[in-house]
Amino acid sequence: MMQRMKPIFLPLLWGLFTGLTQAATVQLTVLNADGKPAPDTVVLVQPTGTWAPQPLPAVAVIEQKDIRFAPYVTVVPVGASVRFVNQDNFDHHVRSQPGGPLGSVAPAKEFEFRLAAKRKGNNASPELRLDVAGSVVLGCHLHNSMRGHLVVTNTPWFAVTDEQGKVRIDGVPEGQAEIKLWHPDQLTEQPAVRAQISGSVSTEGKLNFTPRRRSPPPPPRDEYR
Repeated sequence: MMQRMKPIFLPLLWGLFTGLTQAATVQLTVLNADGKPAPDTVVLVQPTGTWAPQPLPAVAVIEQKDIRFAPYVTVVPVGASVRFVNQDNFDHHVRSQPGGPLGSVAPAKEFEFRLAAKRKGNNASPELRLDVAGSVVLGCHLHNSMRGHLVVTNTPWFAVTDEQGKVRIDGVPEGQAEIKLWHPDQLTEQPAVRAQISGSVSTEGKLNFTPRRRSPPPPPRDEYR
């Protein structure tokens, strides 16, 4: 006669389910000083307590396409890596530059790559590991109008707002947290907001200025076609 199995797995299953309930979702709409949606805003959710180590994401890819950096704003956690890829049919260059008012903020990491045109091959940089928190302005020596932004953060919970100024961040530990905003056009640091994170949180954030509208890229010169 078969013996009844003892419920030895119940504590494990209960631990898994309770662990899942401790992760929350943060949905945020960011507005500018005029009350309109603020795209390209970095949202950082920093729990005030401790959390378990989080796996690093896959290598982030930043493309140079149509004389633009795409995405315009990229965020990665400390320890993650990025790679630059030229998708245009003419050569590009990528280098780190200082940011902030009058270039007063040094880049979190200094680097420089020359990327050949896509049709030539060899159009991708080596993987670049980012090991210090901070920001980097991305520029191209060959096309001075090109600008992009790279943010390296100490928190693994982050996102960049879409055209409607919205983000959704999943898996945030429940409890007290600070929500911080960062925008490429800011001249002063945006004040952090404390929030109680539990379940699904929907709220608004507001920049203390109105970012300038990005202009379309210029057409390439004949020698780069």
